[in-house]
Amino acid sequence: MSEITDRIEVSRETPAYPARHDVRDGHLVVGGERVPVVVKRIPRDFRQPDGRTRAERSLRIARHLLAHGLDTPEPLGIEVTPEESVLVVRKVERAVEVRAFFLRRGDPSLGTLPLRSSFDEVLVALARFARRMHDSGVFFRDFSDGNVLVTDGEEGPRLWIVDLDRARIRRPPLATFTRLRDLSRPGLTRADDRRRLLEAYWAPGPVPAGAAALHAALRFRLLAWNRLKAVLRPWRR
Repeated sequence: MSEITDRIEVSRETPAYPARHDVRDGHLVVGGERVPVVVKRIPRDFRQPDGRTRAERSLRIARHLLAHGLDTPEPLGIEVTPEESVLVVRKVERAVEVRAFFLRRGDPSLGTLPLRSSFDEVLVALARFARRMHDSGVFFRDFSDGNVLVTDGEEGPRLWIVDLDRARIRRPPLATFTRLRDLSRPGLTRADDRRRLLEAYWAPGPVPAGAAALHAALRFRLLAWNRLKAVLRPWRR
């Protein structure tokens, strides 16, 4: 959708989410109505030729997820220029990141959240969402706490995934190793919670032999890589 940014009123004070890219709240003006949106601007480089920019990839993944009944913020348009690609999605109102549930699991003093859902309900919902996502052929590659939003649904927690530009669509069924790469990313600090995540993911069947050990190894590798990135970050900017 060309020139969509001309119809957006963007807040320049506070980014919608902390991110390396420019991600901000705003309103898309449609027929006099101001629709709440999130605007993500991604600088282009040689790895993003026309048709393969991150905004265009996000749009393709979002349409695939929605076609398979999986929730992600509704894409309202993209705009591609030689300098950047811009993705505009409808903002999910009254949502919290799944990390808020994980943090309170380890520190109840943080207080309650403005949602009815419990940690246990969210954990099971996360596992089931991941299973449906993988069965549809999507390897998210960034299934982290800040990229999963939670709202109250009619029958329990409703999950949404955001920041789709790193995701890939592969021909199902996905390999167990690929599935576990995604499942190793949620920041569950307790071993029993990680075990429950795997059990809920593979329910009603058993967890495949060796999956728990591989999941633990992938989790260890991820944490080590995150520590290294923290050291390298000043030089990567």
